[in-house]
Amino acid sequence: MTKRVDVAVGVVCRPDGTVLWGSRPEGKPYAGYWEFPGGKVEPGESVWQALVRELREELGIEALQGGPWFIIEHDYEHAKVRLHLYRVWEFKGEPASLENQHFCWAGLQPDSISPILPATAPMLPVLNQPTFMAITGFQQMGADYAHRLEAGLKAHAAIVQFRETGLSDEALVESYRLTVALCERYRASLCINSATYRVLLDLADTYPDFEFEDHASNRVHLTHADLLKGNAFNARAVGASVHCPESLALAFDQGLQYAVLGAVKETGSHPGQKGIGWQGFAQMVEEARLPVYAVGGLSSADLSNAWRHGAHGVAMISAWGASTSCTVAS
Repeated sequence: MTKRVDVAVGVVCRPDGTVLWGSRPEGKPYAGYWEFPGGKVEPGESVWQALVRELREELGIEALQGGPWFIIEHDYEHAKVRLHLYRVWEFKGEPASLENQHFCWAGLQPDSISPILPATAPMLPVLNQPTFMAITGFQQMGADYAHRLEAGLKAHAAIVQFRETGLSDEALVESYRLTVALCERYRASLCINSATYRVLLDLADTYPDFEFEDHASNRVHLTHADLLKGNAFNARAVGASVHCPESLALAFDQGLQYAVLGAVKETGSHPGQKGIGWQGFAQMVEEARLPVYAVGGLSSADLSNAWRHGAHGVAMISAWGASTSCTVAS
């Protein structure tokens, strides 16, 4: 059996949202195809050490701040690779072609650059998911709900997870309509928690004027319980709540685009219940094969810690719209 080769891969980011792409040089497989810079992890190296070395040798830049993202495995004709994807958000120097390869700055959208290496192309829609997730809380925010949701959406691109429990039928319909309207206005991606989704389906039968239909465009976020039961929502399910490495692996096996893991810190809804902490979070996502949002007592100010510990981004409940600041500390 061919041994899988561990490869350090860097998504080097600029504040304008573009990332650094390199073109494979002549004489290598897939010459001329665009990829993220990086290279083979040598014996005795950590993935981060390998990435720092490769960026220095290939492009003459020094990676200063970065964190693990997730892992992709791909089988080429010439090799089986295990790509350890890292986000690099601080570096020193200007890229230069030191190994006769072309490079450029471009976006993460599939049509930004072509042709893209086969192992890299499928990553792009997953990598390009928003950094933030807003989890709704109509009951907690009351009259301030629309203002808070809108304030957050003005400040940040986000996935909005519509998750509501304990509301009367009328309040649930109202909060759903408000949320859909704001997501459409700010072009935010909306997904519906699977437990809430079932209630909305029932209400569609009860309220003839309630425009909620069971159609393929409805995106669903699976509860942990629904994830463990098996994905009954088929192609509608895009993400899930997970609590351990096993359910995180299950989310990948079911073809989901992201997972949400926590609680990282103690939360107002569970006072006295200690969170898993950032180290606990990092240990659980170490072998993750899809992006993972950190959740639980977090705000946008936690983004840098989240990135350092392997998170794709931060999911917020009570903090969403309360503060629009976002700092990535060095």
